[in-house]
Amino acid sequence: MRTLVTVPLVAALLVMSTAGPAAAADTEITSGPENGAVLLPGPVTYTFTANEGGATYECSVDDAPFGACPAATSATYDLPPGGHVFRVRSVVLGQTDASPAERVWTIRNVPCEQAGAAYAAARSDFFTHKTKKGYTKEKRQRAKDAGKAAKVERLTKKIKRLNQKIKRARAAMAAALAQEQAVC
Repeated sequence: MRTLVTVPLVAALLVMSTAGPAAAADTEITSGPENGAVLLPGPVTYTFTANEGGATYECSVDDAPFGACPAATSATYDLPPGGHVFRVRSVVLGQTDASPAERVWTIRNVPCEQAGAAYAAARSDFFTHKTKKGYTKEKRQRAKDAGKAAKVERLTKKIKRLNQKIKRARAAMAAALAQEQAVC
């Protein structure tokens, strides 16, 4: 008689991780001016987060190299007038976010805008008074042709007043232009 003996086969199971290195976190700006915002001068603050815990952050403003952010999860900047770009990226376990979060905004140059508005107003006054002077001169000529001496005298005085307004408007344009060149 033959006896069949079975020997249990003991196998070791080797478990290997197939996850590979940790993926970089996705960085998100959670507050601060939106893309395309036009702001008055003053500090601008952005806050940010990543979808992975334990992230650190690197910030960049206006194409400067990335560096440590001013605070753990926020950055405040007081920048001059003009267009600006803020970028932030997270770093998790040595992996850097390859697509930083970004915002683009503009700081208004209020003195420049004021000088431009002053120039525009003075220019408008100049041409308004110049046009009125032209019409008044035509009226005066018609009054002369009609022999209306009193009306001619009244219109001559009006032309003198308009000449003074034109002179003041011209001076205001020159002053506003000088101011605009100084601050813009």
